[in-house]
Amino acid sequence: MIAVSAFFDEDEPTVLRTPEDVTALLDRAQTDSRKFDIPVFMQWYLEDSDAIEFGVGVNDNLGALSFTGGNWPGLWFSLGNPDAGDELLSYDYMSHERPTPAYCEIPFTDVVKAAQEFLTTGDRPTSVTWKEMHAD
Repeated sequence: MIAVSAFFDEDEPTVLRTPEDVTALLDRAQTDSRKFDIPVFMQWYLEDSDAIEFGVGVNDNLGALSFTGGNWPGLWFSLGNPDAGDELLSYDYMSHERPTPAYCEIPFTDVVKAAQEFLTTGDRPTSVTWKEMHAD
């Protein structure tokens, strides 16, 4: 069974083991995003490994995903609206700015589905389209 350590707003990670755990954490993030009127971000790691990093952001009814590691070297972002361009949005990761491309925002329901898929597979979700970020 896969377990995920999710770093969100506490010193210690929240351990996710079931799809219900994922839904509860993302619902909490959505509540915080709405309450404080900010996009929030968290980093997920497979328990006992930091070789893969899955980033999950929530911005009210939207969200953003990032992925690096494993069979996917480089930094990949979910692709929501390619016409949004490369403008950077400011997500909050534990009181630190996490710049995120505007093009990567996708519907919240797609964020939840991809996050549950990551918990199931431990790999980059196939339920969303990805775009590699290239350094200029």
